[in-house]
Amino acid sequence: MTHVNGNSVSAVLEVSRKVYATSLVLYPTGLRREFGAEMVEVFDEQVSEAYSRSGFPGLLRVWFSAIRECVTIALPGRLAERMVPIVAVTAALALMVWFSGYIGYVMETACRGCGH
Repeated sequence: MTHVNGNSVSAVLEVSRKVYATSLVLYPTGLRREFGAEMVEVFDEQVSEAYSRSGFPGLLRVWFSAIRECVTIALPGRLAERMVPIVAVTAALALMVWFSGYIGYVMETACRGCGH
């Protein structure tokens, strides 16, 4: 087993795998559930291959790619996922406000002859 600065290469790769697996929380829930295990497996293969070919520079290239994907795919998807409930709640509240205004208008119109 190769050692780098007293740490085994397998330990470095294992830490990379764990950190990447933890970072999947940044991806939308459905995507993570459906493809999370495969994503970790592919990342693990990419890191292992890149490290065996190029050492730490190869490892870093895989990480830069993963970070770019996180910024361009994971975070926007996660934000959109969170926006759906916010939009739904806002729409429901707007509908309730409109409806209460409509009911107020109907009551006011209907009671004009009541003397109120």
